[in-house]
Amino acid sequence: MHRNNFSIIFLLSIFVVSCSGSVEKESIYENDDNTAYVEYLWCKNGPDMSQEAFTSMISEWNEILDGLDTAVPMSVGLVPRTETDLYDGMWVLVWESKAQSKKGWDEWLAGPAEDWTEKTSSILACGASDNGEELNYAFNVSSFRAAGAQDSEPGGVAGFAFCSYNESFGSNELLASLDAYNGWLDAAQEAAGTASPYFYTIHEPDFETPIPGTSTGSYDYAFHHFWESEDSRQLGAALFADTAPVPEGPQPDCGDDMFLFDTYPFRSPQG
Repeated sequence: MHRNNFSIIFLLSIFVVSCSGSVEKESIYENDDNTAYVEYLWCKNGPDMSQEAFTSMISEWNEILDGLDTAVPMSVGLVPRTETDLYDGMWVLVWESKAQSKKGWDEWLAGPAEDWTEKTSSILACGASDNGEELNYAFNVSSFRAAGAQDSEPGGVAGFAFCSYNESFGSNELLASLDAYNGWLDAAQEAAGTASPYFYTIHEPDFETPIPGTSTGSYDYAFHHFWESEDSRQLGAALFADTAPVPEGPQPDCGDDMFLFDTYPFRSPQG
């Protein structure tokens, strides 16, 4: 089996035990304490895009945000491994809550937004299409596994699998699979004798799917993973394929496609 197949298996919700009766298909976000509100802005490179111009733009953006009352606490950039006509990359905003997002956007739009857009749109244009459609897709995010170690070299690889519930697999089954997955991760970490920057989250869309033009179709949640490097992603996927028990019982509908992105930190939590 090829590495890509290992990774696809690794990305899917797994380890589900057999169950009976009706399934719950409710939001797991409502019952989780470790949550965030994450927005993905689709971006297109402009004619003046260069590494120097982009680096300067990010630095200036952080300086502006440091002067606001409600600034986004964390932000990263995602560059797709597979080319698409939909975007060149995504600007990700990680908020503590939807309410914080609204407050931050209100302050941004009433303040520096117009000047910023005029100054930077020739470098990178984010969140708006030619027809005025807003290309900002927000998710309610639940974290069930924090990173066990700090990433010594910021940036890494993010992977997404887009999954749907079915008549035999709902939110309770998903939570059970995550418990079992965490058990496997604990055992793997103990065997390795060291912690890892790896973590994962469950993204529930705060919008109607599917997104027009995408290949993912409709889905109930995205299973998101982060690895500190491509080497660690492949090693983890291979370890999972070699040591994880074969899944039993009902499984979610996650399709065959895995979406990988290179990640770049834009802003880290202050203080």
